Amino acid sequence: MVNTFIKKNKDIKKNNIFSFKKGLNFFVISNILLLSFMGIFLINSGTNVTIIGFLVSGEVFLILLFLIACLKPKESKKTTLDKDQSKEWVALLITFIILSLFSLIFIGLSIPYPSTIVMLVLITNFMVALYSIVFHPVAIAIYEANVFGKKTSLLDYIFKYIAIFFSGINYYVQKILLKLPLILNKLIAIVFVLVLLWQAALILGIFD
Repeated sequence: MVNTFIKKNKDIKKNNIFSFKKGLNFFVISNILLLSFMGIFLINSGTNVTIIGFLVSGEVFLILLFLIACLKPKESKKTTLDKDQSKEWVALLITFIILSLFSLIFIGLSIPYPSTIVMLVLITNFMVALYSIVFHPVAIAIYEANVFGKKTSLLDYIFKYIAIFFSGINYYVQKILLKLPLILNKLIAIVFVLVLLWQAALILGIFD
């Protein structure tokens, strides 16, 4: 009787479609990223209403994603690959330099460095998110191939970090949206595109 009861409890937990822990984990990590963006803005500009608007609008969307993230997805097997730590750090440094130089194009919009990096990250994720509305599985597959695929050369690691910076936000949002029915998936994917565009517009407002 005791063994049967324990087995039933395990089956209930296994089939549970709600996981607060998974949702909370996403919410904490995403807020760390959002606050990091806020910190970068504060380096270049004092606190103003537009910065608060950036925080509030971002937080509202994150709360929506938190609720969706609590839905327990199907378990998928993950492969652990050996990492070359020296190449990881060198590739990260090279990618950051490339990212910084490329982001300087936004100085022409009166956005100072390093806030230009945030603008670049949002714009590139916006473009990938727009693509993901129609080609959702393809966008996810491309990201996973670059980030989680086997790597042998320094160039492979550079492509990994380029993918993380340029489309990482979109990837994790799209993975969460996979839990939803198709129509809801596409609807929130469109909202996500609009949120990224709105946040980018707010950055212009911060330094206007």
